Amino acid sequence: MEIQSTILFIVALVNSMLSLFVLFGKRNVTNIIYSIFVFFASFWSVMLGFFILERDIAHSLIIANSYYFFAAGIPLFFLYFSFVFPSNRFNVAKTYVVFLSIPLMLIGILFLLDKNFLIQGVWFTEWGKDVSINTYNYILYSLYFLTLTTFAYFNLFSSYRKSKSEGRIDEEKQLKWIIIGTLIGFIFGMVFDLFLPLFGNYKYIYLGPIFSFSMVVAIAYSILKYHLFNIKVVATEMTVFILWVFILVRTVLAESQREQLINVVFLFVMVIVGIILVQSVIREVNQRERIEKLAVDLEHANERLKEVDQLKSEFLSLATHQIRAPLTAIKGYSSLILEGDYGEVPEGILKPVDVISKSCQNLVMIVNDFLNISRIEQGRMKYDLSAFDLIEVTQQVITELRPNIEHTGLVCSCHVKDDKNSVMVYADLGKVKQVIVNLLDNAIKYTPSGSITVEVSKHDNFAQLKVSDTGIGISPEDIKKLFNKFSRAKDANKTNVLGTGLGLYVAKQMIEAQNGKIWIESEGVGKGTTAIVELPLDTHVA
Repeated sequence: MEIQSTILFIVALVNSMLSLFVLFGKRNVTNIIYSIFVFFASFWSVMLGFFILERDIAHSLIIANSYYFFAAGIPLFFLYFSFVFPSNRFNVAKTYVVFLSIPLMLIGILFLLDKNFLIQGVWFTEWGKDVSINTYNYILYSLYFLTLTTFAYFNLFSSYRKSKSEGRIDEEKQLKWIIIGTLIGFIFGMVFDLFLPLFGNYKYIYLGPIFSFSMVVAIAYSILKYHLFNIKVVATEMTVFILWVFILVRTVLAESQREQLINVVFLFVMVIVGIILVQSVIREVNQRERIEKLAVDLEHANERLKEVDQLKSEFLSLATHQIRAPLTAIKGYSSLILEGDYGEVPEGILKPVDVISKSCQNLVMIVNDFLNISRIEQGRMKYDLSAFDLIEVTQQVITELRPNIEHTGLVCSCHVKDDKNSVMVYADLGKVKQVIVNLLDNAIKYTPSGSITVEVSKHDNFAQLKVSDTGIGISPEDIKKLFNKFSRAKDANKTNVLGTGLGLYVAKQMIEAQNGKIWIESEGVGKGTTAIVELPLDTHVA
């Protein structure tokens, strides 16, 4: 019998240590209620140990009542635990919590008023002790136990399903450990300490508290493994506490007043140092937890931003596709009107139609930029690489844009360095032509007067295209951000030229995707600008 009691006392001791670990680790609602739950489980085990050892019948009866009183607190505080975990706050009204506490208070009062409320008698048997129970009251006691436990598991299973559906993996694992571990403890506890005694079998009653150890361990393991408290804080607190106890014992056992005084002073110093040490560790842990939480929040925010950016790109792609068709129609019909395909047009109408045509052309370029951005960001931009003459393509673009150039009064010239007849490059003809159009269009827009010079040259392994103007120029600060999305030079607004700041961004993405380079040079504001593009040569040409 002493072996059984020893095991029960050891279980109670280990339970208490685990409870202290959790409580000292982080004093929140969850850990406090868990500690109270373990307190009742530990005293349940201790009372049964004393009941087994006690040889006096009268004292055994009192201990048996205490045993059942502490057992009654286990399902109640387990129910409270199910309310606060994992949210760490009460999800029920305070009045509801008080209402749940009434049965435990009534049981305590009944035990005090009537020592035979549950246990009517105790006697010795060959295997230990046996008791007689008040069957009616014992059934009510068992129903109280089962009802609270059932509600607790209902809450835990609901939290488990919610965590699983929302993808909170750590929370799901925590709840799984708690449900499995506590279920084992409750099943064996009810079998050995509720059901078998109801039929007069007390031989295995000591097994209930022993198996309840699984409840305490399961919750503690879940808390430890999945970071409901920090082991570093617990270790520091326990070390400091043990040191204080050691110094206190030395003080009490000191053989002289002088030694006691020294130990008292040392204890005082160590208390202050210990508190500072614990607080510093707690601050460090809390700071790390905040950083980890911020990192997780940032990761979630980045994922959300990616989703939003993807939706934006999809919207831009859809919108631009829908807008291009009517714009193409407007541009086509306005050109036909200006060319006289619908007969002679009055002089007063020609100018408005010309404005419509040019505005439509600008809109088409903007729509194309948005469409290209959408394709680039979605990874759907395709490049049809082939060999073509960069000089020829450049001259074609100049010819197409010459009416616009002449309309502004600018002079545009194209030079081929070293008098090369051709400069063959290996790239996407359509994309390169689009970039050249963009660069020349920018030069026209931002050059109020003067000239535009286009130069094509051939080097060892690349071809170079320069578009220089005598326009408004760009400051060094603005050059650094010109290739960013929606970025324009500060002085660009002074020209009253509308723009989106997308053209150069698109050009850079296109050129670099073809193993080329693009950059902007300028000596400063008012000193003109030079856009430079480098493309790989066609290696098949000698």
